[in-house]
Amino acid sequence: MIARARRFTRPLAVALAALTVAGGAVACTSQDTLAVCTSIPYEPFEYKDSWQDNKVVGFDVDLMNLVADELGQELQIVDMGFGPITSGQALDAGECDVAAAALTITQERSKVMDFSQPYYNADQGLAAVPGTGVSGLGDMDGKLLGVQTETTGEAYALEKQGEYGYEIKPYSDLGELQEALVFGVIDGAIGDIPLWNSEAARNPDRLGVVDRFDTGEQYGFAVAKGNDDLMGTINDVLTEAKESGEFAAIYERWINEPWPGN
Repeated sequence: MIARARRFTRPLAVALAALTVAGGAVACTSQDTLAVCTSIPYEPFEYKDSWQDNKVVGFDVDLMNLVADELGQELQIVDMGFGPITSGQALDAGECDVAAAALTITQERSKVMDFSQPYYNADQGLAAVPGTGVSGLGDMDGKLLGVQTETTGEAYALEKQGEYGYEIKPYSDLGELQEALVFGVIDGAIGDIPLWNSEAARNPDRLGVVDRFDTGEQYGFAVAKGNDDLMGTINDVLTEAKESGEFAAIYERWINEPWPGN
């Protein structure tokens, strides 16, 4: 990781008291930690690396470490389902300060949370097992298409279902979706391109990206509505990292291609 100068610091506006949330769980935020909500596994953005004693690593994690460093805090990863993140519930309840979960910026989500500047352009991809005859959505008529719930991939699949005539099977966890595809439970699956690329790189004979859809999506980090101080710090850190070259180094490390510079 490229060394960086700490040129600015903004105060972190977070709750200092423990909050009781749905289901009886207790969550705390602290001035000593930057609590980041994410949903694991979502490689290469956030996942547990078995080579590092199951430490959570990834593209989002590296960028959030820059923010925590700027604030003089320790990064705390809070793993949870994707639904509480996308609904804004986790941020509003004080379970975390930032949502960093390969989170696509949408108008609907922007009603319940504030987004940072975009940091990744995300296209959707159709994944299938090589040799099964699936090379695009046109081959999915009457077949079973898997999606992860509460994602823009699910929204895209629902939008195109009438046109292509497939059935949709939802999964709450990306790992379960990938396993269902590899073991033939479903015939194809839609999700963000880098997620499939990571799996395909490890198992090229078991999974491949057969089609790509340019949906104009972009990822952003999110905070609770009105948390302007923290949002300002996040945007400043992203801007500085892009100008210094540090962002490009992190991007290329995890995405395995040059940063396009936008």
